[in-house]
Amino acid sequence: MQRIFENIGWTLVILAIASIIINFSFQLDLLKNAAISAGVLLSLSGHFFTQARAIKDSTEKSSKFYLESCVKGYEEAEKFLSDGNNNRVKWIAAGRTLMHAKELSKKITLDEHILVLNLNKIKYRNVFYEALKDKPIEFFSGIKDSSITTADAATLPTTNEELSEKFLYAVWEATQWPEESENPLERIVFSEAEKMKIQVIFPGLYEYLDQAASLSTNQILG
Repeated sequence: MQRIFENIGWTLVILAIASIIINFSFQLDLLKNAAISAGVLLSLSGHFFTQARAIKDSTEKSSKFYLESCVKGYEEAEKFLSDGNNNRVKWIAAGRTLMHAKELSKKITLDEHILVLNLNKIKYRNVFYEALKDKPIEFFSGIKDSSITTADAATLPTTNEELSEKFLYAVWEATQWPEESENPLERIVFSEAEKMKIQVIFPGLYEYLDQAASLSTNQILG
């Protein structure tokens, strides 16, 4: 809608200018009429530009709100789990918070805001990774008796302290790398001029890049 209003605005501006140019060489009355028409068209174009700007501001404000709310969700979930606990209530709260954050992230529309969101996902993913890493079955089942073996624990009935799978899934999902339509690092390589600079300052890096390039060439030729 913003783009439509902008296009209409520019069209009216062009028409206003064209009406003056076309009638410039004719008699004065026609030129006056053309000037009036041009004024009307310019006025209308100003209205459409204003509407386009309003839509842009509204879109940006809305996208920023959802971005900030989503990041706040990650911050709150971190507080629940950062101490390594297996408190069922805290895990439920963290899982619900991450679920809400996921829904909020779907309403972020601006590309620059999505990039910021992905940076925050990368920042917080390690927190949730550590919350799940190297935890025994007892941690998730809520069993207090450390003498029970893992095999026995798997056969025991559920308890009120058992962590819910859907909330565990929400935390696990937050440990994944953000999905991107295009990896910004895919096409970034050192130029030959940059490699010459590296050869002097970082000889080890230069040697590695040189060997990697030779290996890649051999694989292609082979």
